[in-house]
Amino acid sequence: MKQESVLGYICQYAKEQPDALAVCELRKKVTYQEYWYLIKKMAAVLLKQGIKKGDHVLLKCTQNINYLVIFSALQYIRALVIPVEKGTKPERITEIAEWVDAHCVIADIDIEGIRTFQIKELMGLIEDAEEADIPLPQADERSMLLFTTGTTGQSKGVLIRHKNDVAIAENVIEGTHMRKQNVEIIPMPLNHAYGLRRYQSDMVRGGTVCLMDGMVFVGVLWKLLDTYHATAMALSPASLNMIFQLSGDRIAEYANQLDYIQIGSAPLQEADKQRLLHLMPQTRLYNFYGASEAGCSCILDFNSEDDKTGCIGRPTVNSIIRFTDEAGNPVKKTDKDHPALLSWGGAIVMEGYYKEPELTKDTLEDGFVKTKDMAYLDEEGRCILVGRADDIINYGGSKISPAEIEDCARGYEKIADCAYTSKTDPITGEVPVMLVVKKEAYDEAEFLDYLQAKVEAYKLPRAIYYTDQLPKTFKGSLLRKEIKQYIKELERKDA
Repeated sequence: MKQESVLGYICQYAKEQPDALAVCELRKKVTYQEYWYLIKKMAAVLLKQGIKKGDHVLLKCTQNINYLVIFSALQYIRALVIPVEKGTKPERITEIAEWVDAHCVIADIDIEGIRTFQIKELMGLIEDAEEADIPLPQADERSMLLFTTGTTGQSKGVLIRHKNDVAIAENVIEGTHMRKQNVEIIPMPLNHAYGLRRYQSDMVRGGTVCLMDGMVFVGVLWKLLDTYHATAMALSPASLNMIFQLSGDRIAEYANQLDYIQIGSAPLQEADKQRLLHLMPQTRLYNFYGASEAGCSCILDFNSEDDKTGCIGRPTVNSIIRFTDEAGNPVKKTDKDHPALLSWGGAIVMEGYYKEPELTKDTLEDGFVKTKDMAYLDEEGRCILVGRADDIINYGGSKISPAEIEDCARGYEKIADCAYTSKTDPITGEVPVMLVVKKEAYDEAEFLDYLQAKVEAYKLPRAIYYTDQLPKTFKGSLLRKEIKQYIKELERKDA
């Protein structure tokens, strides 16, 4: 039966499959019946403490069952839950609380200047509490306020509704072909969209979520895989790389057990992708494209023929794709030579940004979240990213995608990494150049010959510069403005 919220599904499965495992840790687990029972009792506890419908409540992530019980109970009583990272310092929590007009904070420590409830103390009150019996939240009601930095680095509060949660969960379920008895290990933070939405997907499907607090203690991963016979994992590229660094190829032992692995939150290194595909040829490997504002809008199956340069996969079941020109006019036909700006619509789209009406107006248009990504649909219905609109290089009237050239260049074994950008030119306006991290035995002439055999002549870099390390975000994305500035400084020194 179709429910209006993730909570509705938890309630439904508490009746339909009460003994099925809902959430587990290494040494703790709850069935759907037990989980819903704890949520209702915690809701009663929160109401008794004076937290009510409409209150804004900061909840510090502790990455365990207790956190999810309180998170769900806040949603049940219709308070606006605002999850914050477990490592957030008290003074930063105070700043966030003031900005979001928080009624209180729920954390594992006391926060000065605002009413604070300790998670441990709240859980201790459950035993003597009655079960709250109140209506479930409706689809259009607010579910949570998620923080995101996006590409600007500026924190934004994304208002999410329950219908968004369910629609995005359905995107994940359909996109991964998630089976009913799915058991998924989630080491990703449950205050961020990626981790939360994987948890919600399993709740909507009636599966099991295995919680893990990061990948520092990789031994916990193997114990969870063995103890609960996990069939899926949601990883970041960093956590996958850590598995390889700490445990070598041990993950191959579970090749026949894992249905799929989801990768998200940052670009996946080609070497790690190929290694995983080699070790686990029968395990499906997925990557989702999306944002907190419009989650899981496109999915790429790395095992399929869709895995081509620039391809982010195919639009998911609840996602509506739209292309526009720079003036915002719809573009009906796109192709390699005629990319356009990408927008996403449908039930996955956020309500807006908290306290940011102008930013909301700039981002949302006719129910679509606008991006700065230039893309097109190929004849097979695959979405191909050309690059960010402000990254595209206009060389003498020809448009060049940096990502296309970078992907090609990284195939040359004697470079470790590269960034394709441009510098100003008095005749053409800008000319393409490249910043390279070279390995031993690198030869520039040989590298240029390699590129010349792969790309059109006008796309070849007119100059190559060298560095020991490329400036990147913590997620691994290139900081292109810093790269341009670095090249300017190199030229200034050489002048």
